[in-house]
Amino acid sequence: MFRRILDIAASALLFGFVACSDDNPSGSFDVPAYGNSSSSVETVPGSSDGVGMSSSVVGGESSSSVIVNSSSSAKTPKNTAACLWRGFDKKTYVNTGFVNEDLDNYAGLWYNFGDDPDGGTSSVVFPDVCAFETPEYECMENLLEYYGGYSGAIVLQKGILNEAFAGVGFNVAGVENPEEYYTKHIQRYGDISDWGGVCVTYAADRDMFLWLGADSVTFYEVKLDKSLEFVEKCVPWSEFVGATAKATSTAAEAAKHAHSIRVVMKSSEETKGHFNIAAIGKFDAMGACEVDGFAEVVSKFNGGAEVGTIILRSSSSSGVNGSSSSFTPSHDCVSPESVSEMWYGPKAVNNNDYHVETGLDNGSETSGYWFSFGDDMSGVGSVKLPQPLGIEYPTGDEIYDYCMGACGELQFAKEGYLGIGFHVAGVVDPLDGDLPAAKANISSWGGLCVTYASDSDLEVVLAYTQEGGFGNLSRMPKMTLPKSIKLKTVCADWDNFMTVFSEVSTTFMTSILFAVQGEANAKSRINIRGLGKYSEKTNFCSTGEDPFVSGKKGLVIK
Repeated sequence: MFRRILDIAASALLFGFVACSDDNPSGSFDVPAYGNSSSSVETVPGSSDGVGMSSSVVGGESSSSVIVNSSSSAKTPKNTAACLWRGFDKKTYVNTGFVNEDLDNYAGLWYNFGDDPDGGTSSVVFPDVCAFETPEYECMENLLEYYGGYSGAIVLQKGILNEAFAGVGFNVAGVENPEEYYTKHIQRYGDISDWGGVCVTYAADRDMFLWLGADSVTFYEVKLDKSLEFVEKCVPWSEFVGATAKATSTAAEAAKHAHSIRVVMKSSEETKGHFNIAAIGKFDAMGACEVDGFAEVVSKFNGGAEVGTIILRSSSSSGVNGSSSSFTPSHDCVSPESVSEMWYGPKAVNNNDYHVETGLDNGSETSGYWFSFGDDMSGVGSVKLPQPLGIEYPTGDEIYDYCMGACGELQFAKEGYLGIGFHVAGVVDPLDGDLPAAKANISSWGGLCVTYASDSDLEVVLAYTQEGGFGNLSRMPKMTLPKSIKLKTVCADWDNFMTVFSEVSTTFMTSILFAVQGEANAKSRINIRGLGKYSEKTNFCSTGEDPFVSGKKGLVIK
């Protein structure tokens, strides 16, 4: 059974993306922190150089490389507990174990650097991913979202140097007094020897080097061979060798007093290279980070990324357009409303029209009205709306004004599915309640465009059952939208739904459902802001607003 959200009458519902050429990360970033680890840290005077990471250690004494590609029929299990950072998680920092609650000590934050302090003119150039006046940390989040990792180009120019170099990295433990970061600060060092080494998942069109920084002038390195496929290379400390004259001890000893981890390109010739860093982990011979996908190299300038830029594409993204696609300049972005002709929350609220315009009503005038499901006698849990229902058929004003969409919190009592949805054609007999639902042919839609936010992965289900409860959702055609705490627009054609059933299923649909599969005592928030028929449009604009907060009432879905 399901519960209606809308009024249906019985007779008639979030890095420091630093575009500077020096070694200094800049600004503070409002992102969640992992907290402190038991790793030891000490404070010593130092320069502004540095970068960071953390975790526990795993076995293995020799380096290993594994091509990252989910199309492989067999995959070697990895020690995912050793994974410290993945680009598609959109974290702007590596979990070094020294990250404080507010990230104001700069530990683990990514930054870029060049060789200009030494007389060179090398630099790192990133694709255009910043909207007008976008905060730096959102630029970094956009970069990770649209390119799957820390992607850019390195321009090597020697200046007065014999060898040019530039790259990206992060501080291990940050700085002691971040309020004086640009003037006088004390560099912090951390003991990361228990990592055993480093795993890095990357693609690059030139050889690169992985550096362990023992201080601002002492580095140990290992070569990362160029690869136009994403590969995870795991290297123990024993394979790092001295990169500078002051690197006199072993890398294992240096790791007890480390200030940074860096990925660098260098050359005695002036040249350019492209790279994409997709994941960082502690050493494990079997690998540390699960990164499924393949490398796509930009072959034509699109205004946002130059030719040669490397993008991590999900292996399951074929036929899907949306926020995962290549990014073009922010001023050319597409409004989500333009692909939300069936339902757009702000427009629905302004017009006091709270149902999805399917165009397939069976004459009952009951199509497109939102309802919740799973919160019935099955005991899975409850769908908590911003405004308590109070009566069976409330008006939509209070509910949809809250977050300009169909939103609520799912509270799971046991494992199962909870969510919201609507009937495509309405019910067969409005005088007999909501059951059974009428069938409709939605094949002409071509697919769906959804603007949404969700704390958990969200399944868009094409339901074909006429009865309430919807039976076993796992057997119905569906597509999974990745969790996103910011509003995100994704367009997918029907081929992305037909993992179990053939395309003919779209001729017998009763309902479109937005479902979350949760465990006992779990909670998740969702908001369906927009919905439309399939479009090939890409590069959707982002407002940066909190989709779970009411602008009118100052309330938050908790």
